[in-house]
Amino acid sequence: MREAACESHGTCNVDQRSFKAYLSRWYAATTQMAPWTAPTIMPRLFASASAAAASCIGGDDKNTCGIIWTSSPPAWDGSFGVGEQMSALSVIMSVLIPNSSVPVTANSGGTSKGDPNAGSQGDRPVIAPATVKVGDRVGAGFLTAGILGLMLAAVWWMAV
Repeated sequence: MREAACESHGTCNVDQRSFKAYLSRWYAATTQMAPWTAPTIMPRLFASASAAAASCIGGDDKNTCGIIWTSSPPAWDGSFGVGEQMSALSVIMSVLIPNSSVPVTANSGGTSKGDPNAGSQGDRPVIAPATVKVGDRVGAGFLTAGILGLMLAAVWWMAV
């Protein structure tokens, strides 16, 4: 797995450094949601996990992971940060997905119940929606017509 847009140039930004983490998790989840994809996806995840683990030999602690996993022989590329660590951890953990259970839904064992008062100190008052009166509708109509008129005037002014 590699971030082709930036790895070879050394220009990866913070988001690009963590992209492999998200991608590997999505791939692993895909193999659970669509099991027929596992024969294609899992060998690639295993290869990426091995390469990622081989890149985790850098830094002062000799455990810092790099972003480039395609070097031969595997080595630390000198990059470090949360994105690199997160990507390596995610791809290594993604190979454990065949040993885990599939996510549950409300129809297959899920037990979550909604609680609108969760996190509060007690019952929260129920706030009823405001009643819309005729004057409110008239005001909204005038406001809408005014904005539409301004937009049409701006288009006419730019076109002329």
